[in-house]
Amino acid sequence: MKSAQSSPIVVVGSVNFDVTYNMPELPLAGETVLASGRRDAPGGKGANQAVSIASYGLPVSLVFCVGDDNQGGKLVDLLKLRGVDSSHVFQATNQATGSAIILVDEHGENSIVVDPGANYSLTPDAASSAISKIQPEFVLAQLEVPVEAVIAAARANAGTFILNPAPIPRDLSTDQIKSLLEHSDILVPNRSELASLTGMPVPQSSHQIHECVAKLEFSGTLIVTLGADGALLFPDAQQVQSIQIPAPQVTATDASGAGDAFCASLVACLQTGKSLIEAVTHACKFASWSTTQIGAQVSPEHGFTLS
Repeated sequence: MKSAQSSPIVVVGSVNFDVTYNMPELPLAGETVLASGRRDAPGGKGANQAVSIASYGLPVSLVFCVGDDNQGGKLVDLLKLRGVDSSHVFQATNQATGSAIILVDEHGENSIVVDPGANYSLTPDAASSAISKIQPEFVLAQLEVPVEAVIAAARANAGTFILNPAPIPRDLSTDQIKSLLEHSDILVPNRSELASLTGMPVPQSSHQIHECVAKLEFSGTLIVTLGADGALLFPDAQQVQSIQIPAPQVTATDASGAGDAFCASLVACLQTGKSLIEAVTHACKFASWSTTQIGAQVSPEHGFTLS
């Protein structure tokens, strides 16, 4: 029996306090660049995705960990205000809440440095117990929390598990990759993440992407996000046959969080019964629109409905 706090969608992921600096161009190594502005805002891949899902009007729970500092409490309160069930929050003692520094140039390109902080204190037991209690239809996870916690959540999940393997940890082992792929139903990497999972160079062409997919030992649905070029949908990754889904052309202001917007829209569409092609098409549109907005945490406004 599902609990009274059940949600059809659960996000297992990170929450961060983001500080964004706008500048004419991203600095080179050893270079100092003066910022034209600063913005403090909530972030973290898990929180970004959960907030966007909630903004579609769908119930969503976030399983996450904060520190015992003031920032953690503020972020929890902000999540509640945005409609995210935050009852499955864990607090790490003597830990700072996760944070990120985001540099954005005048073309919307960004560089991001993340200090995981308390995000890395989310334990496998905490993640699996939350999933077992909620029993959701969909679980969406990323890799800004410990890989073993993500694997535990996937194992405890009886519904559809969607993995956005971002960012790829430098010490991600072959066994961990195998476990992540084995327990994922839908995998959503970008080009560089696909390369990391296969041990191949970052693919630049569709042909090279297909070569990577052929090396990927994954039997589920694969969606390779391509930024402004949309996405390649592989309904069955083992067949290595793709469908190109274009993205609308926009003038980007801030591309940070575009991947989170894509994943949130994807799971929202799937949970409401849309087909894979419909879901990926909608996700490409929403992710493109998100790059015209300031900040990594955006809501699907201006006609982005699921009807």
